[in-house]
Amino acid sequence: MTSSFLTKFKTLYEEKESVLCVGLDPAIPGQREKNIISSSDRLKFMHTIIDQVAPYSIAVKPNRQYLIGLTTSEIKEITKKAKGLGLLTIMDHKLSDIGSTNDSALYWINKEGFDGLTFSPFAGNTRSTSEKAHELGLGVIVLTLMSNPEAKWMITEKMEGKKVYQHFAEEVRKYADGAVVGATGHVTDNHIKEIKKEIGEKIILAPGVGAQGGDAEKLIKICGKELLINVGRGIMYAEKPALNAEKYDKQFKEIMKNSEK
Repeated sequence: MTSSFLTKFKTLYEEKESVLCVGLDPAIPGQREKNIISSSDRLKFMHTIIDQVAPYSIAVKPNRQYLIGLTTSEIKEITKKAKGLGLLTIMDHKLSDIGSTNDSALYWINKEGFDGLTFSPFAGNTRSTSEKAHELGLGVIVLTLMSNPEAKWMITEKMEGKKVYQHFAEEVRKYADGAVVGATGHVTDNHIKEIKKEIGEKIILAPGVGAQGGDAEKLIKICGKELLINVGRGIMYAEKPALNAEKYDKQFKEIMKNSEK
C-alpha cells in the first residue's frame, strides 16, 4: 500500500519532474564561523529562500537543530508557504527515542505542517514509529547509510546476521517511506544499488551533493525518479540562490533525460 507521503511525492514529480530537495539550515552569527546568515531573522531568511527555489525544486528540508527557538506557529508559516508553492516539506529531525516520546515528536511535527521527517532507527522501533506517523499522514525517511567518517561502522558491523545498512534498508522496505543514503565518503555505487534494490519503489534521500562534492549522476542512474537529492549550502548560502537552484535542477534533469535513452 502506497503511503500518503509517497503519493504526494509521485504527484509532485509528475508535475515538476524535479528531484531537487533544498536543505534549510539557517545558522546565525555565533553558531559557527562560516556559512551563516547575515542576521538572526531565520524566519525571513527561509521565506526568501523558499520563494527563490520553489520553481526549481520538489521539496525543502529544514533541519530541526537550526530551528530551535522558533515557535510552532513560526515553523508552520514555513511549511504553509512551501506547500502553497508546490513543495514537499520534510523535517530533518532524525527522531530516535522510546515509543511514547517519538509519538510526542510526531504530534508536534504534524502540528507544524510537515509532510514527513527523517528518522534514526537505532532504538529499534522503526515499525511502530512508522505506523504512528502514517496514521498522522507523515512519511518516514530512515537513516540507512550515512557518509560521515564515523558512520563507517554501518558497513563493517552486523545486526541480525546482516550488515547494519542492509538491516535498515530491509526495515525501510517493510515499514517506512524512504532511506537517507549519503552520497560521499565510504558510500559506494554498489552500496546505493544494493539499498535501492532492497527498498524497491521507496525513495532515497541523498545529502552530500553540492558543497560536499557528491556525485548526482550516479545517484540518478541508480535510483531514477525515486530520489530526492538534497543540496543545502550550495544553494542556501549562494549569492543568487535562485540561479543555483535552477542550475542544479537543469543538471539533474539533463542526467535523467540521458539515463533514460
